[in-house]
Amino acid sequence: MSWVKVSVTAFLLSMVYPLVADGVALAAGEKEDDAPPDDVIFVPPEIGAPRDRMGAGTRDVLSEPISGTLLLLVPEDGGLTTLPSPPLVWRLTRGHRGDLVVGLKPSGANGPQFRIKGPFPAGDYGLDLGRQNFLLEPNLVYAWHVMLLDQNTGAVFEKATGLIERLPESYRSKDPAANGYWFDALSEFVGISLSGRIHATKPDQFEQLMDSAGVGS
Repeated sequence: MSWVKVSVTAFLLSMVYPLVADGVALAAGEKEDDAPPDDVIFVPPEIGAPRDRMGAGTRDVLSEPISGTLLLLVPEDGGLTTLPSPPLVWRLTRGHRGDLVVGLKPSGANGPQFRIKGPFPAGDYGLDLGRQNFLLEPNLVYAWHVMLLDQNTGAVFEKATGLIERLPESYRSKDPAANGYWFDALSEFVGISLSGRIHATKPDQFEQLMDSAGVGS
């Protein structure tokens, strides 16, 4: 009857081994899922920022906000993108009761303006160019601005201007932050609601991107 005992033992071992193996795999899977994501560090582009390619006569388009209520979330000398409709994002450090206007102007030409109805509590906001059916042309530098309008008179209360340059899609990278593609990196970590409010889809990486580029403070 020894063969019966051997068969029963082998059968029991065959039942136990998959459970042990699955337990090891599960533990490994949990460890992998719990691993912290890689840090996001923005590295300035090797080809230089958009401001480097603006003509001397157009460098004065950049404007500084007056009161610090309005901050564009873009590097000081502009940002690159390979996306046809990248997100344009800004921060209001205080609430604003009036409307605001977002405009785009390619070098040497006029561009569209988009008016967004207020009021706006303090927070992060953005314009989804894809929803506006607007595409950036490759190899062009655009000045984009946000203007806060006075609630009573409609006059410009505050204005801030940044730069954006679209590169051909052949430049697209799997690690846009490390290659200096600001807006490509930004698009991976934020979403823009229909109201214009920004929600960070990956808050930790979003903050790392901002901090590493010195943006938003």
